[in-house]
Amino acid sequence: MKRISKAAAGASGLLTVVVALYVLLLAYPEPLFCCSANFANITFSAHAPLPREIAGLATEIEKRLAASELYDPRVKQRVFIVDRPWLWTLLNGPYRQAIARNVELSDAILVPRLDIAAREIVHFDGRRAGAVNVLAHEAVHTLVRRRIGRLRLWRLQWWQKEGYAEYIASAAASESEAPAPYRDAALAWKYLLEERRLSFDQVLTLDDSLSDVLGRRQSKPSPAESKKLLPLNPQF
Repeated sequence: MKRISKAAAGASGLLTVVVALYVLLLAYPEPLFCCSANFANITFSAHAPLPREIAGLATEIEKRLAASELYDPRVKQRVFIVDRPWLWTLLNGPYRQAIARNVELSDAILVPRLDIAAREIVHFDGRRAGAVNVLAHEAVHTLVRRRIGRLRLWRLQWWQKEGYAEYIASAAASESEAPAPYRDAALAWKYLLEERRLSFDQVLTLDDSLSDVLGRRQSKPSPAESKKLLPLNPQF
């Protein structure tokens, strides 16, 4: 029995070490990449030297981010071009079908492959998406977490989290390439920010569902509905 207990304790200790190392790798994947380049406030890491043309991509991303009231030039974005299917699966697990991912532990942005000439992110299954929009979207998540913290972010409704990121990334919902739910969420934010003149923080206080906000967007709200939509005493 003592031997079994020792073996179990040893296995448990080994598992703890493996999990800790994996979490550390997710938070700081830099050692896995041999090359990096800094442009604007973005550091790109890859397995091979990056061409200078990536500077133009970084400039466009920064331009999108600068439109946000949360923009802070001191915030450094970290983008990792994984480029290897096995490593993508290792780092993303259940999220491996995503076209990109912002790791909440450390704000590391992971992308499968980057076609710099075409300015597209390329998934291993062949899907493509505009690199400026996708990377700006993921970078906005970093800005939001810096503003409100991870715990509060987790409590938000899906449309509040993803809609703002897509609104900024798609140039105020004018150039979105995202799936329909993301576009709808971005349009909800566009309505609240531009027509209702709410601030970012005020939108986060709303209990309305996405369908509620879109419904109000399509119809002119009565004074009573307007009061309900905009809290008189927002609690931040």
